[in-house]
Amino acid sequence: MKFYEIDNSLQEEINFADKAVRLKIEVDILGDGRFESVFEDDIIEADFFSIKEAAGGVSSRGEVLLNNIQGAYSFLRVKSGTEVKVSFSIGDGEPYFQRFTFYVDDKGVQDIKGSGRKRFVKLGFRDLSYKLRKTDEARDWTAPAVFVYLAVCDKNIPEKSILHGIAARAGLGVNDIDCSTIPVSLPYVRLRRNTWAELSSLATAYRCHLECTPDKKLIFCHSPYQNESIIEDDIAHTFTGSDIFYLRKMSRAELYRNTVRLKINMPVSLGKQEIWRYEDPPVLYDDDLKAYYPFKNSYIREIQAGIYEADYVVYEDCGKERNVIYADEIDMKEEAEQRLEYDEGNFSYSHYDTITNFDKALLTIGCEQEGNLFDAVIHGRPIVLDLNRSCFMRDVEAVDRFGTVALNITGSYFSEETVYEKSGIPVMQYEDWVMRELAERLEEKEEYTVRTHKALFHARVGAKVKIKTLKETLTGTINAFSLRYRRKSAFVSTFKILS
Repeated sequence: MKFYEIDNSLQEEINFADKAVRLKIEVDILGDGRFESVFEDDIIEADFFSIKEAAGGVSSRGEVLLNNIQGAYSFLRVKSGTEVKVSFSIGDGEPYFQRFTFYVDDKGVQDIKGSGRKRFVKLGFRDLSYKLRKTDEARDWTAPAVFVYLAVCDKNIPEKSILHGIAARAGLGVNDIDCSTIPVSLPYVRLRRNTWAELSSLATAYRCHLECTPDKKLIFCHSPYQNESIIEDDIAHTFTGSDIFYLRKMSRAELYRNTVRLKINMPVSLGKQEIWRYEDPPVLYDDDLKAYYPFKNSYIREIQAGIYEADYVVYEDCGKERNVIYADEIDMKEEAEQRLEYDEGNFSYSHYDTITNFDKALLTIGCEQEGNLFDAVIHGRPIVLDLNRSCFMRDVEAVDRFGTVALNITGSYFSEETVYEKSGIPVMQYEDWVMRELAERLEEKEEYTVRTHKALFHARVGAKVKIKTLKETLTGTINAFSLRYRRKSAFVSTFKILS
């Protein structure tokens, strides 16, 4: 992954590093898309941060302090959620590069009064991920969205893409998303959490880079499972001894694992079969010991009296019952009535609803006169949960040396679809994920903190970089960074690099 592309002349000024960094902050005060700029001389200090979250996505935030001695920044109409653009440049005459699209945080405008006539305004910023976390707070999650038989991500057919379906819950359209195509399919997905949490879980399961960017609102790419090729050895920047004024090395031994245990509840699609059978007592048996259900005027059954909830269920060969979480290709009313077996009574469905719920039908059986019902069944294509599907892998040599250091993982969006074959044996996606996780965890990670006065405001989390000193050269990935702007001090870029 590269840094963001910037104007060539601006890149040259960054390399020379002999001119002051300029900062532009624009606020959509009226919320109508017309941004008003803050006076640059009033920006006392500003800090911006970006970090790879443990949950899987990349989030950014910022904070700016403005001199308000003239009282110009009342910001009466600026509320939480107001959009803000942050751009950088160097020296005079160079173009600005928009690095962040932020939103004012829940603290709103902080009006600060100091001694004498000193007055300041402080603003806290959060990126789109913060809004995505809050998007679904007011939504009725007792009836969450359900997606079935979709690909993880398909940029050519977004209506068949889980990524686009999740993003649409937050109002993001196709033009707001830059993504790769990951053709791995999932039979069933049920959203239970906020949009950002679901997107982060999807990114974790498919090792994607998930980030809210200034040009595209959402980026989802760089997955080993995507169709598009990935350039593995693409170095975005090289830090040299002449650039670095602070370098710290520390061990990240807490990341080491030699055993990975993945345990998940895996949705599994089955072929069309019987998914419901009427079996409510009282039940009688004929001379051949075949069960039948008498419908008599003296006893009104629940399925006659009102709307009856027919929960879908399937049975394994051993007789174990498995609840159905979703079913489609369900018998139409005419097909279900053809499956009715009865003796007298002329049975039929006066109410037959298989649309309202995914896991049960709403039924009412009527009969014109007394009779005996032998069979009432419904067929469909069910999806069931394979509870506690597990995958266990370890490095035997590492375990012998250090003992078992295990990582226990659970999550969603993993698939049992075959992604490749190894020695003629199919490898499922969740198995491949465990292999990759174990390989990464076996490496003894180190984290380097690099500080430079170079204005690397176009850097991004996830980019590969090199650190080159007199004694060594190493390669790592940016895991976090911060940009510090002070009106009367040198610009400072700080990076956390995982090697």
